[in-house]
Amino acid sequence: MSNQSQPATEVSPSTVEMPPKDPNFVLGVVGFALSFIGVLDIAGLIISIIAFTKSKRRGFNNGFALAGIIIAGIGVLITAIIVMLIVPTLIDAAQTCARLGDGVHQINGATYTCTPTSFYVSRGF
Repeated sequence: MSNQSQPATEVSPSTVEMPPKDPNFVLGVVGFALSFIGVLDIAGLIISIIAFTKSKRRGFNNGFALAGIIIAGIGVLITAIIVMLIVPTLIDAAQTCARLGDGVHQINGATYTCTPTSFYVSRGF
């Protein structure tokens, strides 16, 4: 028996294969980041959907894009609910001021301050 050891086989950097990277990863991160900014929820939702769809077509999972879709979707839903509640109230107040005219008016415990260019409503709770 000889004590000669086998030479170690070296792997050259050119033979090491890196796993393929998702080219839409950055787009998913951008959509995810935008989903946290209230006024950019819709943009974040659209970008996240695009990134998620493109990643799926190429066989990748894009977790940031999926999270962006969920977070931005919730943000858009909350914004829509708030708008649905506030807009009718503002329209009603504007119509009341248009009917009453300029000045300060008391109606059902609410004080309407109406001017030609604006209105203010306060309730005495």
